[in-house]
Amino acid sequence: MKADSQSIYLSVPSVQELRSFRNWKAAMATFQDVQAAVHDIAARLNVTPELARAALINPVLALEELGFELDLSGRLELEDRARFSKKQIVERKSLRKKIFAASGHEFDPGQEHDLAVVLFDELKLVDDTSKRPDLSPLSLPMRKVRYSTSKVKVAKVKASEIARQFPGKAKGKSVAGIDPSLIEPVKIPDPLEALGKAHKIISPLLAYRQLDASTPRFATEALYRAVRTGKRRLVNITPRAVVTGTA
Repeated sequence: MKADSQSIYLSVPSVQELRSFRNWKAAMATFQDVQAAVHDIAARLNVTPELARAALINPVLALEELGFELDLSGRLELEDRARFSKKQIVERKSLRKKIFAASGHEFDPGQEHDLAVVLFDELKLVDDTSKRPDLSPLSLPMRKVRYSTSKVKVAKVKASEIARQFPGKAKGKSVAGIDPSLIEPVKIPDPLEALGKAHKIISPLLAYRQLDASTPRFATEALYRAVRTGKRRLVNITPRAVVTGTA
């Protein structure tokens, strides 16, 4: 996590401090509140390795377990910063602004239930329940790779970068020889497209859902609990919370 300080590594607290951390509960309403308490959060994660591991796959649930109840804007801000690049964050916020203006209020467009309430209960876009499109989050897409036949020098990139951008490696091609600019995004078919131009909210929603599907989402609560209790393990990961840089 980030805070207005230099990089520090927090040492393991004493038994008395540990008891104090476990007994401490705070109702934090905003993302800024969490930022202000970042040192305490890091310390508490560092004395509970199982919680720290679970926090890697869903920081929102980890914060809730620590007693931090984020409001809607706080959850969206945390998800933006944890999952997306700066450029993508700007785009997501711009799309959300359009979605909120069209709906008349703020909500989480990434939550199937919340989206259904807005589209079907409030805006009445589809009365027949049997004809309502599936609003489940879109699946993470495969990536298409173009190969340059010219003699232009191909940038060397780390295998980890390629693995992050697409799950498979093209047959007969060296991972180190693929230019990231040649990796083409794939548009995912969205059932919401069936509503077409039924309302001005549809266009920004379609773009928002495509962007949301471009990076891995936070783990489900079931997977979070499995990691938290040790039933599922994250291989070769020993997390340590560090406070570094600026927010």
